[in-house]
Amino acid sequence: MDQIKTGKFIAQRRKEKGITQFQLAEALGVTDRAVSKWETGRSLPDSSIMLPLCDLLEITVTDLLKGEKVSVENYNKETEKEILELVKQKKYADRMLLRVEILIGVICTVILLAAAVIASYINAEEWLRVVIVLAGLAPFLVALPVMLKIEQKAGYYECPHCGHKYVPSFKSVNLAPHLCRTRHMRCPKCNKKGWQKKVISKD
Repeated sequence: MDQIKTGKFIAQRRKEKGITQFQLAEALGVTDRAVSKWETGRSLPDSSIMLPLCDLLEITVTDLLKGEKVSVENYNKETEKEILELVKQKKYADRMLLRVEILIGVICTVILLAAAVIASYINAEEWLRVVIVLAGLAPFLVALPVMLKIEQKAGYYECPHCGHKYVPSFKSVNLAPHLCRTRHMRCPKCNKKGWQKKVISKD
């Protein structure tokens, strides 16, 4: 798949339909910056929104993947089935990532608690106890950015006001107050703040 060719094709079809990048982004529940990245070939649309994108541009998934209109005789319906399978695979991968995040968190917490207990009960100088606690804290500090990245990338966050589902920036996730996987963030669509729940798909 030629990313540049596909991007140019998306831009061409969008202009032919008389749609702006902002309008296309709004209809798909993404940012206009994301649309710009597609059209310049810097990234591809998420598999979960390929079908809605094709509907808006009045093309098939095969056209999108080829970066051009494919003649009826060469059209392969199996391509769309493959895309739907990719969507299922993404959901499964996101679920697995979130389970890995929990596992990492549990392991790091156990290590930290074990270090704290050892430091409390051993007969040693104060500096050695501090070193033990810091050693127990180190894995957690190393794993924290990894867990936050998983939290950002796996699945979507759903706005309680407008129902918009999106992938927030790493900074938004990092700075947001949270209760488990529910974070207090500003929705990029309605611009309202609220407690947004983690969901696996846009369905």
